[in-house]
Amino acid sequence: MIEEITLTNWKSFGQSKLYIEPLTFVIGYNASGKSNILDAMDYLSQVSNGSSLSDAAKAIRGGDGWVVKEGENQAALGVKAYDEDNKIYYDYCISFDAQFQIVDEYLTRTLSQNNREYTKDLFKLGKTPSETDASFSVSLPGRKPVDLDRRKSALFQLGMTKLQKDVEEGIGFVLGLLRKIFILDPIPGKMRDYSTFEQNLSKDASNIAGVIAGKEAEEKFLLEKRIAEIVRPLPERDIMAVWAETVGTFKKDAILCCKEQWTEGAEGMLLDARGMSDGTLRFIAIVTALLTLPAGTLLLVEEVDNGLHPSRSNELVRALRSLGKERGIDVVCTTHNPYLIDTLGPDMISRISYVRRNHQNGSSEIIPLDEHENLLKLMANGSIGTSMAEGRI
Repeated sequence: MIEEITLTNWKSFGQSKLYIEPLTFVIGYNASGKSNILDAMDYLSQVSNGSSLSDAAKAIRGGDGWVVKEGENQAALGVKAYDEDNKIYYDYCISFDAQFQIVDEYLTRTLSQNNREYTKDLFKLGKTPSETDASFSVSLPGRKPVDLDRRKSALFQLGMTKLQKDVEEGIGFVLGLLRKIFILDPIPGKMRDYSTFEQNLSKDASNIAGVIAGKEAEEKFLLEKRIAEIVRPLPERDIMAVWAETVGTFKKDAILCCKEQWTEGAEGMLLDARGMSDGTLRFIAIVTALLTLPAGTLLLVEEVDNGLHPSRSNELVRALRSLGKERGIDVVCTTHNPYLIDTLGPDMISRISYVRRNHQNGSSEIIPLDEHENLLKLMANGSIGTSMAEGRI
């Protein structure tokens, strides 16, 4: 899994690092730079799937004009990943200039054996390309250097090349993790529409009904049952059932439906997505993502509690923790909600990072909460959520 991501001259950041746990929360003021972390992960996912550096930059929030930090001529993104099965660490870094051409890129492998560490370069830059070079040279173990297109990542290009076994395995492992980065930004207005049957959930969850309805009958039944069990206590009264209703002449479209019980002992009230609240729809989208995305996914959710009543923070955290562990999915969330942070409990302090602007140069900085210079004082004067709400974090 991905354990760290390093940002250098990326958008508002100078140089900073986010440590990623199975469940990680990122807090901070508006415009502190929280969203820029998610954009960096989105960017890595896009270039690992073959997008050019320029096209990937245009596709993220704000477009390509804001990717390289103002006043700098190049940016870099680094990832540290761990292959638990083989006890191998991989360090990957990609650097590019403001014209979105590769300046540097490398992948190293560190293997621990007999209390010793052995590090090997799986690929690295042969020499720094000049501004006018259309290609760049990459050195590889056991073969001559190869020239690659500067507009695309070497990791992606080498992923289609026959190489030494350990090099192929390392490239394949890191590519696989980057390609499994998934940013979920549910848009309730789009979730209320009909959707065609599809295999994969879209980032805005607009096709959620089609994804659920497209499952085989038994899988669909079990999925709907799990969703209903998890979201049941969300409204003031229980949600009794959640399902995707098949509609249309050819029965290839669907709409999300639920049954809510507002009166004790009553049969319940039927609703389709057009009558469901924004908070309910967003929660269903998060739960569906956790239940349907492949194991090894890094799920990113911005403002994870958006639309939820503070009293339901427990339900949200419980779902993130239990489903993430069950499905082997790591989750990174941003939030402004102090109630949610207090729900996490003191054992989660090491999994919270806060983002702030450096008062001297304005750069964004990521700081693990357990490294806060006044953490003990903050905890002595109230909860972490209270300190957050009162602006002490």
